[in-house]
Amino acid sequence: MSRSESPASPSWRAPFARYVIGRGVSTAGTGLVNVVLAFAVLRTGGDGFSVGLVLACSVLTQTLLIPVGGVIADRVDRRTVVVLGNAVLAAAHGTMGLLLLLAPDRVTVWTFVAAAATTGAAAAAVQPAFQGLIVQLVPPTALQRANAALRLVLNVARIAVPGLGAMLGAVFGYGQVLLAAALAFGSCCAVLAGLRISPPPRATKAVLAGAREGWAAFRSRPWMWGYALSGAVAVPLWLAGYQLLGPLILSGRDDGQGHWGWAVSAFSAGMALGSLIALRWRPHRVMLACVLVQLLWPLPLAVLATHPELPWLLVSMLVSGASLELAVVFYETAKQQQVPEELIGRITSLTMFGETALVPLAYVLAGTVADRIGSGPVMWICCLGILAVTVALLPVPGIRRLGRPTESKGATHLKQRVTRA
Repeated sequence: MSRSESPASPSWRAPFARYVIGRGVSTAGTGLVNVVLAFAVLRTGGDGFSVGLVLACSVLTQTLLIPVGGVIADRVDRRTVVVLGNAVLAAAHGTMGLLLLLAPDRVTVWTFVAAAATTGAAAAAVQPAFQGLIVQLVPPTALQRANAALRLVLNVARIAVPGLGAMLGAVFGYGQVLLAAALAFGSCCAVLAGLRISPPPRATKAVLAGAREGWAAFRSRPWMWGYALSGAVAVPLWLAGYQLLGPLILSGRDDGQGHWGWAVSAFSAGMALGSLIALRWRPHRVMLACVLVQLLWPLPLAVLATHPELPWLLVSMLVSGASLELAVVFYETAKQQQVPEELIGRITSLTMFGETALVPLAYVLAGTVADRIGSGPVMWICCLGILAVTVALLPVPGIRRLGRPTESKGATHLKQRVTRA
């Protein structure tokens, strides 16, 4: 596909559809792993600490290596990075699946830790490259619709796959589910290996110089680093409230586990709804819209802190999911439209690093403090903290004023990319 084509040309859509299919099956593989991993660790003799160790190892490895992954994504063919990264994911989870199936007595917690470290490293390379591929495939003025369509497919996968994975695990066993996940990652490799795409302009500086170039581009945009700094606080607070404190609060109620399952489904449905809204709603001041809709994001934390009845919880989760999805689509669109293509991997990695760096600490602190003063007060702290750092973004001039490119600007942007190449 030639990047000199008009934004209105439909020829980019077929390669983008292939990209969506490949990324969708990779996301399905991740969903299968996530739904059975903790249970698989417990089944092999692990305890709560063991599960936490495995999850923390994956997050920490990804966090430490994501800046390197961003540099790689801007220096190496991104399609190759994505294909090789998914091949590593297929090999790691396929090996674990075979071990659980054929030699379960030989599987230890440290086997899971090694697999988690490997998959965290692969994810650190794959995620920035996935983001960069969108910019290569889609004209600037079509990016929001493309992001919304992509997110809709991914959210449908997130809704459907966990239930399917849980059922398969109960019927066949966790090893078979991990083998199915490996098949999904392998299918992603096969689909994206055939992706036809023109090579973008590449970073030519040394690795350290390239990393410094990415950092300079990142900090020169106050709207971007301000939003990333807000996310570095808001994301850990959200995950501590949503993944840790929410189940703790509901665990003391009748049918609390069932209510939480419905709540998670409502949140995923809200994200799918947000994707549909983003297909139609194209605000001119995209970052201002991003911040304003995000004010609704922590609503379920406030509802959970008051020990809600199920209907209120489901409604709040639906609204929150739609809010978060719209914010993600708007931010990703603004980033892709405003950042030069040859820097997109490094910029993405810096944002992801900030969002995940404090997550392990947030889990530990939230759980420890909740043991002392109760889950409800800690949940309020998480809710109000997210609101505070979100409201703090509104005075940033770039947040209020940043608009989307016009059709003519989008065409000029395409010509500039071709000239640089």
